Amino acid sequence: MSDSQLARLTARVSDTSRMFGGRRRKRAAEKLAVLGTSEAMAVLADAFVNTTDPHVGEIARDALQGVREQDAIDAVADVAVTAGDERLANLLVEAGPAPSDPGRHAVVLFLAGEFDRYTDLDFDGSLLRGASAGAGEALRLRLAEQARAGGRLEWVRAVASGTAHQAGRVSDPEWGALVQTLMAARRWDELWRLALDAPVTRAAPVVASLGDVRWRPDGTAPGDYAELVRLATRARDSEVPATTRFGEKHLRSIAAPPVQAMAVTRDGRLLVTGSYRARGRLWSVSSGTTKREFGSQHMVTMTFTPDGKLLITGDMRGVIKLWNFPSGTLAGEYSHTMAKGNAVLARNLLTIVPSPDATLLATGGYGPNIQLWRLSSGTLTRTATLHADPLWVPCMAITPDGGMLVSGGQKGNLRLWKLPSGTPLRTLDGHTDHVGAVAVTPDGSLLASGGYDGTVRLWHLPSGEPAGVLTGHTSLIRALAMTPDGTLLASGGKDRVVRLWHLPSGEPAGELRGHRRGIIECMAVTPDGSMLASATTNGHMLWWTRRQSKLHALVRTPLSEVNPDEIRRSSHWSDEFSPAERAWFDLASALVKWRHRHDVELLDASYADQAASHDVELTDDDVPQRPAPQRRPNRPKRKRKGKR
Repeated sequence: MSDSQLARLTARVSDTSRMFGGRRRKRAAEKLAVLGTSEAMAVLADAFVNTTDPHVGEIARDALQGVREQDAIDAVADVAVTAGDERLANLLVEAGPAPSDPGRHAVVLFLAGEFDRYTDLDFDGSLLRGASAGAGEALRLRLAEQARAGGRLEWVRAVASGTAHQAGRVSDPEWGALVQTLMAARRWDELWRLALDAPVTRAAPVVASLGDVRWRPDGTAPGDYAELVRLATRARDSEVPATTRFGEKHLRSIAAPPVQAMAVTRDGRLLVTGSYRARGRLWSVSSGTTKREFGSQHMVTMTFTPDGKLLITGDMRGVIKLWNFPSGTLAGEYSHTMAKGNAVLARNLLTIVPSPDATLLATGGYGPNIQLWRLSSGTLTRTATLHADPLWVPCMAITPDGGMLVSGGQKGNLRLWKLPSGTPLRTLDGHTDHVGAVAVTPDGSLLASGGYDGTVRLWHLPSGEPAGVLTGHTSLIRALAMTPDGTLLASGGKDRVVRLWHLPSGEPAGELRGHRRGIIECMAVTPDGSMLASATTNGHMLWWTRRQSKLHALVRTPLSEVNPDEIRRSSHWSDEFSPAERAWFDLASALVKWRHRHDVELLDASYADQAASHDVELTDDDVPQRPAPQRRPNRPKRKRKGKR
């Protein structure tokens, strides 16, 4: 079967059309099952994980249970590992043949709960450790759930070991699983090591809990450790140093031409805006004044490459322009092929997104097509054209790993595409009207979409499973923006209210009012997260700022990476600390001093030396004895003659 035929079946197995969608999905699944190739089985495995159609799920299950070819087994295992799906892992185990890759096999057994077989395969935990290091969010969360349910200490060591100090960087669910698993096993010494490698915000409750069970590290003075527990308990019961809400510190109102697009420079000093009525403008973030103008009118979308060296703009004529930055010189000009038959709408280029490594660019606008471009040395080369939506593609986003493209369209059309190939992955159902804006969290685990139905919807990535529906807007949504840490989402549209949402929970975080006319068309957040800019079609920009705690970064940085000099610098601001900030600063200072005073070993060394409960212990008779090395007698060094 050709690649085009496989792509057509892949698209049809996830067809969401109301009239013939069910019939098309069933026929496509049946053809894929008959085909039986590794590519077809991979598509069916993906459908088994994500489909809501019971007929497709049943066809996929029957086909996967009969898989015997090694290539097909490996293809299905890839899907199971990527999605972290327990049901698919169980199907693989029942099918019989094992994946050829030992690491994949170990993960499949662990997901399926076959812990005895897993232990026989991965007795030292190295396979699970390697899989965890490169795993996506979905797999990591599922492994955490399985480990917590089964009390698997080998998973704890796999996650908490490594030269990158993984224990300080795991997600909140993984951290919860780590602590609960070790608490249940009464591994107090391992909890202590975790606390000394984790951020202070995570260390505080762990140290306080160790004090509650009256445990203390060997070789420590009771009084010193009791004081550390007291500081940890005080910090745990205090508010974590954070930032104020947007708008509480300052609000700046700026008169401008109608604004359709905006972007912030990498250093956060300049804001760039585009308008269909005026030339592009550069604004000073500190003063709110115009620095200079550039280009021409009709700019309706713009973005910076991640390195900040290129500004890419799109206009109402479908022209893509690359600008060297900060010089503002034109580096290149290209044309996006638009829809035919509509002389007005066919000219609008609505969205441009670059990949994180700045090697790929996706463009979309009125018309059915998304175009992919290779970006190299400041030049663009068209590589693929994707048929995305019959009417338009008003918004797109690329995941932080560069492996997936998200596109929005009419009637709730929200699609996921594999990059760089452009292969369609799945369609996400939920919005009942056009999708006007999309955004992805910095860790790539969550997608937010804003619709003309007035709702913001959250989706888990890469699975595309719904994660929540956020309501509050009274009309269509045209703009979304996220803070750099991915904890806050802003949405705006026709009701002229900027609504804020906590992520990943989706709980309301407040609303910002100030726009009187027009539609909020675009928003942007500075790289440090201190300012949120919103702009409307009537030429009104509002810049909302917030106060950031000076301890915000310190208490969220793994202790293994905190330098004592940072503590000394922070102490200079101690007179400005609130009681809660003082509690957290005192604990951070004590923990950093404790690490350096007692010469604490890092987790990658300590966990590597510990034997898991299932490890084989060798006796002295089993270990080959090496002869003791002979010591050389100390001899006085001869003095060299002559010049050095």
